[in-house]
Amino acid sequence: MPEKIKIDPEKFAYAVLKSHRVEGDDKEKIAKECLSLYLQSYLLVNQFNQLEASQFKLNNDSDFKKMMLAINKNVNGFY
Repeated sequence: MPEKIKIDPEKFAYAVLKSHRVEGDDKEKIAKECLSLYLQSYLLVNQFNQLEASQFKLNNDSDFKKMMLAINKNVNGFY
């Protein structure tokens, strides 16, 4: 069974921010760009974690497993 993945949004956002090179002299523009990048990264990981949690929950549902078994039988020619 696949293992559930959960990414720490804060650590991920900081890692993205550290790897991003910002050029220019306008400190306000640089700060805004960094803040925007941090927030986008943080929110993206939260969305990923929510999707992963819902998919993991769905895969563990017994009705889902029965449905997938029936689909696999039909796809592989077993009726």
